[in-house]
Amino acid sequence: MITIKYGRRPVCMGDDASNGIYTIEMPDEALLGDLMGVILNGGNGNTWPVPATSTSWNIFSNIGKIADIAPEKERIDYVNRDGSEPLSSLGIKWVFGGHEEPDLDIAFFERSHFL
Repeated sequence: MITIKYGRRPVCMGDDASNGIYTIEMPDEALLGDLMGVILNGGNGNTWPVPATSTSWNIFSNIGKIADIAPEKERIDYVNRDGSEPLSSLGIKWVFGGHEEPDLDIAFFERSHFL
C-alpha cells in the first residue's frame, strides 16, 4: 500500500471548516493517473477532492509540480510526467492542490505541516 498526504486550498469561506490534511492510500500497482483520479474525484481516504471551478488548479508534491488541471476539471496536463508512471517509482509523499500562486501555496504547505 502507498500512503500519500493530501490537501488543497479552500475555494470559499468555510470550505475548509471541517477539512484538513487527508491520507490517501493507493494500491502498490497504482499509477500517477490513478492518484490524479482520487485527487479530482475523492476516494481512498480523500473526502475533499479538488472541485470544478472557473480557475485552473496546480498539483504540487514533494517531487515538484506534477500537473495542471484545466478549469472545470476539463483536462489534466502532466508536468514532466506521464499518467501511466507507477506511483511506487515516483516517491510521492504528499500532494497539494493550489492555484496560480506557488509561493503562497508553499507557505500554506508549511502552515499545514506538509513539509
